[in-house]
Amino acid sequence: MFTNGLVYRFFSAGKYLICLPLVLVFILISFSLSSVSGNSVSLTDSIWGTSASFIHLMLTLTGALVIICLLIIYFSLKLKRLNAELLAKNRDIITENKDLLKVKNELAFQKELGAKKHYESEEFFRILVQSVSDGISFYDKDRNLKYANPAFFTVTGTDRESYTYKAFTANLHPEYNDYSKKREDGLFKDGFYESDISIRHKNGNYVILSTRSVVVKSNTGEMLGSLTVMRDITKLRNGMEEILKTNIESETSNRLKAGFLANISHEIRTPLNSVVGFANLLLDDNLERETREEYVEHINYNSEKLLQIIGDIIDLSRLSSSQIQITYEEASLYELVGEVMDDAKVIIKRTDKPIILSVKNDTGGSNDLVFTDRIWLKRVLNHLMDNAIKFTLDGSIELIYSIDNNYIVFIVKDTGIGINKENLARIFEEFRQEVDGHHRPFEGLGVGLTLAKEVVERMGGRINVESEKGIGSAFRFQIPYRPAGTRSRLRQAAADTMEKPVDWRTHKCLLVDDNRDVLIYLSRILVDTGISILTARSGFEALEMVKADNSIDVVILDMQMPEMNGIEATKEIKKFRINLPIIAQTAFVFENDTDIILEAGCDACLIKPIRREHLITVMSSFIKQE
Repeated sequence: MFTNGLVYRFFSAGKYLICLPLVLVFILISFSLSSVSGNSVSLTDSIWGTSASFIHLMLTLTGALVIICLLIIYFSLKLKRLNAELLAKNRDIITENKDLLKVKNELAFQKELGAKKHYESEEFFRILVQSVSDGISFYDKDRNLKYANPAFFTVTGTDRESYTYKAFTANLHPEYNDYSKKREDGLFKDGFYESDISIRHKNGNYVILSTRSVVVKSNTGEMLGSLTVMRDITKLRNGMEEILKTNIESETSNRLKAGFLANISHEIRTPLNSVVGFANLLLDDNLERETREEYVEHINYNSEKLLQIIGDIIDLSRLSSSQIQITYEEASLYELVGEVMDDAKVIIKRTDKPIILSVKNDTGGSNDLVFTDRIWLKRVLNHLMDNAIKFTLDGSIELIYSIDNNYIVFIVKDTGIGINKENLARIFEEFRQEVDGHHRPFEGLGVGLTLAKEVVERMGGRINVESEKGIGSAFRFQIPYRPAGTRSRLRQAAADTMEKPVDWRTHKCLLVDDNRDVLIYLSRILVDTGISILTARSGFEALEMVKADNSIDVVILDMQMPEMNGIEATKEIKKFRINLPIIAQTAFVFENDTDIILEAGCDACLIKPIRREHLITVMSSFIKQE
């Protein structure tokens, strides 16, 4: 910039220097002419000499000045051209300077923006690392902890102030004592290491951590240390174990249920085959009386067996839906145990096993009459006796009952095959036998002990078993002892009937059922009593017959009939004959069925199939009152 200005100023002054010699020449010529024409002598003469010499001198000077001016003009023009070139270059430099300034400003902006983004990125990752629930830590090559987020101390159950790597490894579960060595070997060999470890938390409990460690290197490849991420997977592991356990139990349950369903088919078809087969054989008119009685005995036995199987299936359904209902009534322990022993004798006789049955009464003179659910208690004892007979090939079975600390205690001991210790814990599970599958050596649905346990617990008691393989088993259960002072009406009626028989011939009974076979069966078992029998096939028909005949003393009424069912018929009959005894007969056995029937107005309820002795006892309790 300074050079260009100097050249410009010099070039501007050159214009005036060109004119200077011309002015001097003009002055000198003018002076010479005036001197010659006036012939006067001046100071010039003394200085310059004669005019010719003066003229020569002036011409010389003028020529020199002209040359100088020409040189000045030449160099001025050259300087002007150079100045123009310099100006052009200067403009280029200015342009480049402006471009460089823009680049500089852009670089400064980008640097500032990069610094801002770098700060924001660092802040983002700092907040991210600080806020994650996974523990993150960085160790240098000497295992010194250089950084750890808050979650690291939370998941490891340690404190930032007192943390050391040595203390960390000391808290590892003994199973993971080699974690540190394996981690270092993995980092050295592969650059990373993954492992699940168990470490003792500061609360004293062990937690399970999923860990992953990686090597951290500098730009030059130098190892700086290792970064480790830890996640608490205790709940996840426990959940997975629970799911796995549930899946195993579900698979086991499904397998057992599948086996149970297959076993049902076998258990039902086997006695059913005998019932149908011997029934067909009875159609032969040429059968001798003894043979016919033998066939009937087979039919009765297998019918009872089939009925028990169906009862177990129904009870299992009630058990699954929590519909086992305990109904307390007066019962004689002596009589109930006697019935159980009679049932057991029949089974032993049919199986032809050399088994000795015995019963031991250790009540010590306590009140024989108790409040309990007689039906369910008998079912429990029957299941235990059946189980003992089933798994005892020969030897003895003993039923012991006693009163101990306000509990009735029953023990069923056998000298059977016994149970392995590892199977004792699951012997009360559904569908279980010690040997499962198609090769079961013993028949049965595998639900008897399950039902027994459920019923005993519903009655407020508990059941357990002691057994030794090859020696035998002892099932023991106890239920609360509730002594009763008087006999129930039905039991008293049965006793009175034995002492003084009822004169049935003076009474009339109405049998109501839409099933013709049931009417025939009921009529047949009552005909020997001498009672007058009327039958009806519907609720409407029964209602009209009761209205038309006031001499009907008792009604045996089915609950499930078309058009008007038994409950509806009962309500209608009770409207005009409120004191007429109505005995319901039903196949409904689920919770509250009996309550619904009795609330409708029925005086008693019989569950199908109906036995002759039970029907006559119940009827006697009402006929006797008149």
